Amino acid sequence: MKIRQTSSFDGSPSRATPSSAAEAIAELDAQYATGELEAHAYLTKKRGLVRAFLKQTTSPRRRPRAGES
Repeated sequence: MKIRQTSSFDGSPSRATPSSAAEAIAELDAQYATGELEAHAYLTKKRGLVRAFLKQTTSPRRRPRAGES
């Protein structure tokens, strides 16, 4: 990924999309299957990718606590 040369925000959409996260997970699985990654590194990276995927595909809502309205 290239570093941006401008420091202004241009309003373009984020490059983090559910499809990119899914592709990264598939690539990570392939690297683990070929033995390029150790189990600990694989699990650490996959946990981060799964969190990113869930954040991009869901919109959690807080439920009010018992007794609050």
